[in-house]
Amino acid sequence: EGDPSWKGAEIVYDYSEYEIQEIAKCAADVVYFANNYCMAMTDYGVQRITLRPYQEEVLRNFQNNRFNVFLASRQIGKTVTSAIFITWYLLFNVDKNVIVLANKGATAAEILDKIKAVFKGLPFFLKPGIVTNNVMTMKFDNGCRVMGQATTKTAAIGFTLHLVYMDEFAHIQPSFIEPFYRSVYPTIAASQISRVIKIGRA
Repeated sequence: EGDPSWKGAEIVYDYSEYEIQEIAKCAADVVYFANNYCMAMTDYGVQRITLRPYQEEVLRNFQNNRFNVFLASRQIGKTVTSAIFITWYLLFNVDKNVIVLANKGATAAEILDKIKAVFKGLPFFLKPGIVTNNVMTMKFDNGCRVMGQATTKTAAIGFTLHLVYMDEFAHIQPSFIEPFYRSVYPTIAASQISRVIKIGRA
């Protein structure tokens, strides 16, 4: 769409030896990726982030464990931290589906917007080619896709999911919880590599 901050799909690119080494380092360590290449909005505009120790711990837990529950207070950077991990997951995997669920569609759209901001700030050699880019969906030429939805009784039905990210889970209507789990759990249980991240607010 003429936006130079995105990389077109299926571009043939000759990587330098340094770039290949950096891709390998980033793929192996989400914290290295975050500290060296991720940017986010600050009081002074979009800048390279500096992770706090607890954010590094959260990212390592996300990377090393399939199932995570993150109970946190407000304004500690949990959404940006999560956006960095989801970006890393989409970059360094192939043919994976990620769903971002929140108590409201607007909240899911905001999380996707933060993921897009991380992607846009990456150097060209790290960016995947973008195939689809709209408010609630992104698809890349490595076969990975991220979708945003409000959490409902039937959310995620019909998709093979490899990462389920649930935000503001305590604010989801109680009547939705059991039907939602019935719809999404078979997909998670059938996979040996699926991941679940559930975010709550203390």
